[in-house]
Amino acid sequence: MAETIDKLRLNNKFISFEGILGRRDYLLNLAYICIIDALFMIPVTLSILSNMESAADAFNPAKLFSNLPLFLKVLNIIVLTFSAFVRISNIIRRTNDITGSVNYLINTILSLIQFITLFGIMLPPVVFYSIAAINFIIILVLLFKKGKITGKYPHDFIKEFNWGAFFGTWIWGLFNKSYKTLWMWLLWFTPAGFWFAIVCGLKGNEWSYKNKKWENDSKFRRSQEIQTIVFIVLKLIVLPLIYIALFISLLGAVIVGITKLEKAPAHQKAAIANNIVNFAEKYALLHFDYYKIERDENKFYISPKDWSEYSFKEKKQIFDMAASLSSYKRNKANPKIHTTKAKELNRTKIYSSKTGELLGKFYIDTKINPKNADFKTIMKAMLNSYKFYNPQVK
Repeated sequence: MAETIDKLRLNNKFISFEGILGRRDYLLNLAYICIIDALFMIPVTLSILSNMESAADAFNPAKLFSNLPLFLKVLNIIVLTFSAFVRISNIIRRTNDITGSVNYLINTILSLIQFITLFGIMLPPVVFYSIAAINFIIILVLLFKKGKITGKYPHDFIKEFNWGAFFGTWIWGLFNKSYKTLWMWLLWFTPAGFWFAIVCGLKGNEWSYKNKKWENDSKFRRSQEIQTIVFIVLKLIVLPLIYIALFISLLGAVIVGITKLEKAPAHQKAAIANNIVNFAEKYALLHFDYYKIERDENKFYISPKDWSEYSFKEKKQIFDMAASLSSYKRNKANPKIHTTKAKELNRTKIYSSKTGELLGKFYIDTKINPKNADFKTIMKAMLNSYKFYNPQVK
């Protein structure tokens, strides 16, 4: 009996396989894990985004992993191994609390699902995402299911979620002498920022209660309630209104600028158009060796070595740039035709500057009817319309 009681003692440590863990501390540890994962996986994420060849790759984790450089693969495995170790240790303690006993079978099954979710990228996508969905449901149950043991503990207002700290983070921290919240300045523009806000919400009452002198608990709770209202209004109402006002002002400035341009004398319009063309041409020549705008075809010549090193996304951007420059040049030569980038895509071709072989073209499958096709089909057809070829190695 004594052994069982020892195994079910409260244990809030970040890493431990013994004892029980309440809902609040489980979420807190989960937030810490997500912060660590997000920060260490930033290089991996950036590499994945830069090497995606199509939108479909986002749903093919095995391909994304295989395209990573070796050192990023190693980093990915190290981070996932650590994450799995910590997550499983927390899941076991949380399960012990929910069941009120140490059930090795349940703990093993849940740990295995967690492990497969993190390392199952080599499985078929349908299997991988099915297991990931099951794991997500398990996490929700662990978060919201009341524990048989911790559920009987007396309520502690210090452990209540502080919405003012969640929405206000570092600003709330300055008012409450909780300077740990200033870490948000470094995490703001990273995926870890949201999870740190969760930490602030979970730890807010504890930090504020210890760092400031309060006459009594009632005044402390009243102060936090007022701050919660202030920061919710600020974050969800005032700031969005400011963003909307700035957007409207910017849009208005653009409209005024376009209106003035339309009313400008012909020689001013011509000068502006000429500057746009010159800029586009100089930028394009950073990628191309030279180009020719002919009657029925826009020919752009590029180094085959440079072309072979570009990802699909980069090739698409370069191809679009060539079509845009073609439209600028044609409009400048003959303003009456008014062509656009979309119109120039079909007659734009990219060739090797060394051998003259075709490296890129654009061709739309005319069998697809835009009126009947769904959005996914249209987007897939657009991506497949870009035909890129690798230079022949001689």
